[in-house]
Formats: sequence, C-alpha cells, structure tokens
Amino acid sequence: MNTGDWWWDTEDQHPAGAMIVPVICASDKTHLPDFSGDHLAWPLYHVIRNNPKYIRRTHTKQAWIVVGLIPCTLKGAKNTDKVWHFVVGTVLSALRNPDITGTDLKWDCADGFQRRCYPLLAAWVGDYQEQVMVAQVLYSSCPLCEIPKGVPIGHSTFQPHHNPRDQNVYFELLDETNINVLHTLGVHPICNRLLQYPLRNVYCVWQPDELHQVLLGLLKDLLHWLLKYLKVRNVKDQFDNRFTSVPQYSGLQGFSKPFDSMKSGSWQGKQIRGMIRTLAVNCAPLFDCSQDAGKTAAETPSDEIVEMY
Repeated sequence: MNTGDWWWDTEDQHPAGAMIVPVICASDKTHLPDFSGDHLAWPLYHVIRNNPKYIRRTHTKQAWIVVGLIPCTLKGAKNTDKVWHFVVGTVLSALRNPDITGTDLKWDCADGFQRRCYPLLAAWVGDYQEQVMVAQVLYSSCPLCEIPKGVPIGHSTFQPHHNPRDQNVYFELLDETNINVLHTLGVHPICNRLLQYPLRNVYCVWQPDELHQVLLGLLKDLLHWLLKYLKVRNVKDQFDNRFTSVPQYSGLQGFSKPFDSMKSGSWQGKQIRGMIRTLAVNCAPLFDCSQDAGKTAAETPSDEIVEMY
C-alpha cells in the first residue's frame, strides 16, 4: 500500500511532518456449528498498515484485533443493511471526522519519538458478500464500476472502461425522486455511512480476495473447463489416473478421488493450492502439440500460483 498512489496523494493533503495511519478493516459472516448449534457470528476486525506484512499475517503476533461483533439479523430481514452500517459507523466513528489540519494527534512511537499521526480508513478485506454490504450495491453488481449486470467480460457490447463509481454523485442522488436512477446504477437507495469518511472513496476499498476470487473462483472454473476439454480429447480417464497417482512428497498433496467425483463444497483453498502444483505435470504428457489450448490453460495458472506460494 505504501508504494501506491493513494498513500502519497493522501500524505500531500496533510500538514508537513504528518504521518497517516491507514486502517485496514475486515469482516466475515461465519457459521458456528461446533458446540453452538446453527448460530452465526459477524466479527469486525481492524489492523494498521504501518505494521509490516509478515507481522500482520502471523497469528501469534495478534496484529488483527476484534473491535466489534455485528448483529446477525434473522434470515429474510429487510433492515440488515441499515443495521450493519449503523453498527459499523458507530464502531468506526473515531475515523469519520479526523482533524487533518490540527496538531493534537500526537502518538508515542516505538522508537521513543512522538509523531503527528492521522488514522484513516484505507481498505476493507472481505469476500464479495461483504463488499456488496460495504458498497451498498445490488447483488451481482460490480462494487468498482457501473458495468451493467449480466454483461460478461469479452462480450461484443462490453466497454473496457465503464464509469467508475462516484460516491459524491450517489450521495447527491439520495432522494426519493431518484430511487429508480440509483437502482439503474446498481446502488441501494439508503444512506451509506462509509461515504462520510474523509480522503477515501468507499468504492475503492475492496482488496483482492485470493481465496474466493482466484482459488475458488477463477481456477475452479478453469478446472471445470479443462475437464470438459479432456473429455473431448478422450484423455479424461488418463488424467484421472495421473491425478490420483501423485506420489507422496514434501509440499505435494495426494488425492484418492478424481476432481469431478468429489463434492463441490469439499474443494477449499488448501485443496486447490495442492492440486494446482501438479496440474501442469499431470496434463502435459496428454497433449502432443506445443500449441494445444488445454496445455496452455493448465500451465499458465499453475506457474503463477506456484510463484505466489
């Protein structure tokens, strides 16, 4: 984040010598089946970006702090959005009106010096359902731009640069006479409390979700396409044999059943990561052409995921 434009542009809007403290929030509605029946919990976490990445991602460091529990309304309740924003707005109220021109925010730092620090809401980590709640857009709408619902990427009518969402425009349209206009833009006609936070566009706080977007999203869809391709080539049985015959080795995960014979819900991020490490090796001998589309489709994501881990 410190190498991006937002941090530097925000620093320029503060007095000389000031240091911003980007606050990263995260929320996730979670089922609690063990020892609690069919109950739900909706924790709200936050962490400051000034901590190094290796500290934030180490559980024993306890960098992420639970700052509140969002109430879980009954299924089908119509006021879930309003309750969510009221609670989150109350918990994060201290970040709503910082005095960015004042000199009273002096914090004692670890090196013994005092610095003028200004905490600001910087990012929100969560799956798509959480981002829909944060941005208050209609489900299946894009939280970032105004691309129409149901328009697939790559379609002949798809425009590569749709208008990015502008929170100032939506805030002015919060009127009963503009309800249809907001629905057309894919936005709920309710007051989004996160629009009141300074120096931050609520439609730009969405951070990439590796688990749901990459592992359980893009790669899982790619695997289903690859299996259909293997069936057309009549090599699906050979792939299944190789898939279930991976030897035991450090860093490799073995599977006793073929990919398409397991329930969809049993494939989680850990299993996808383990499978992608050997996908190219399992597929490559089945294709005899260097330009084979299936071979390319299997190699490209495998190389990228292996580099990530």
